[in-house]
Amino acid sequence: MKRLLLAFVFAACGPTSRASHDGGGSGTGSADADLSGPPPTGSVSGTVWAPANAIGMVPAGYEIPVAGAIVYVTDTDPMPIPDAVYCDRCDLRPPAYATTDAKGKFTVAGVSPGHHELVVEKAQFRIVSEIVLPDDAGLVATTEQTTLPSIHDPAHGKWIPRVAIATGDSDHVEDIFAKMGILGLGSDGAVIEASLASSDRVELWGNPIDPPYAAEQKGTITELFGDLNKMKRYHIIFVPCNYESDVTALAKPSVRKNIQDYVALGGKLYVTDWSAEWEDAAFPDFIAFDDSTDTTASMAAANNINAGDGDFGHFAMHAKVSDATANAWLDGQKAPLVIPAGGEDEDFPSTYAEGVIDANDFVIEQNWSLIRNLPSVTIGTDMNGMPVKETAKTWITGDYNGSTYPHTVTFEPSCGRVLYSTYHTAQKTHQWLVPQERVLLHLIMEIGVCNDGPIVL
Repeated sequence: MKRLLLAFVFAACGPTSRASHDGGGSGTGSADADLSGPPPTGSVSGTVWAPANAIGMVPAGYEIPVAGAIVYVTDTDPMPIPDAVYCDRCDLRPPAYATTDAKGKFTVAGVSPGHHELVVEKAQFRIVSEIVLPDDAGLVATTEQTTLPSIHDPAHGKWIPRVAIATGDSDHVEDIFAKMGILGLGSDGAVIEASLASSDRVELWGNPIDPPYAAEQKGTITELFGDLNKMKRYHIIFVPCNYESDVTALAKPSVRKNIQDYVALGGKLYVTDWSAEWEDAAFPDFIAFDDSTDTTASMAAANNINAGDGDFGHFAMHAKVSDATANAWLDGQKAPLVIPAGGEDEDFPSTYAEGVIDANDFVIEQNWSLIRNLPSVTIGTDMNGMPVKETAKTWITGDYNGSTYPHTVTFEPSCGRVLYSTYHTAQKTHQWLVPQERVLLHLIMEIGVCNDGPIVL
């Protein structure tokens, strides 16, 4: 499947270059460098910021940098990012680029003086700006040039992903998109409903019996997952936590296959909390839940889907970011912190108070499920006929009753990627982003990055 898609993937990549990536936070040369004569000594540096969360857009100290963004200088317009699902292989990136460090900083070295284009991108977020480099001098890119966009305007060098949200009655992921400037944001920290009507980048599909924003729904989640062509319209499909959802469609092999095929085509599936069935039924081997809620591979094969939800809620009183880069990224950010009013099992009482995040010890609220185990799964064979195994990557761990469990994980069953989080974006609407929202914002971009695993047959 992956090899058949490579010709299409190339359309998403940057221009050809004779320079090479050094693998760190800096890159060498423009993507169209002239190798005759001595190498140029100019450079471009700066900091990449999340959409609507750069300096001057939020209170001082609340800014959110972007780790792992790709930055390069070119004299050729980059090819457009496909405006539908596609398989994005890392080996088709432009060969000359810098990668931002954990705090969003980059330097592209070896750039010749003159007019160029600066390309900054993370997954399907991209901004292209014109720059003029003085003779063999360093240029610091402006915040405007390095803040990923909130609007989709390719004619003016701005790309953002197209996403579907199967609206939940308990977890409002759409509020994060409002805090990224992609949707309208109210003074209370919630999305402005009228902005949903004018957006063709964030589209809603009804999941609950009585869905929020009913007038803006494109249809039901059953209709979405029942039609692969509808699914292929989106780079990412979100299924946030929902209390009153109908999951009977998952008993149909055709619906589960649509989910599997969507991810195989490069799609990203992002599921939280009590909506776990939407990943567990299609990919039952990767995450083991409690026996009362888990769907096993044998159950799925028999079209027997466990529709049970997590049977408790809790605070992770001492959560930690497991990924080293994400840990360094989150650590030290200023944000509203979750302050529980009671103990670990006090499900709802909490407040928010300004503080500095310790990425090794912060509170997560609204956990309503537990991941028990992350098995190693054989997903196919490589070109040499050897088995290829995949184990879900843990991003966040947290404690519960004296033990530590994974709370946020991703896995790659094929070219695409699946994310599952045991917790909501947050307990209630509020201004700015609490730590767990910041992690989920980071992963909205991280889930969309290219696949660098082996090609699976």
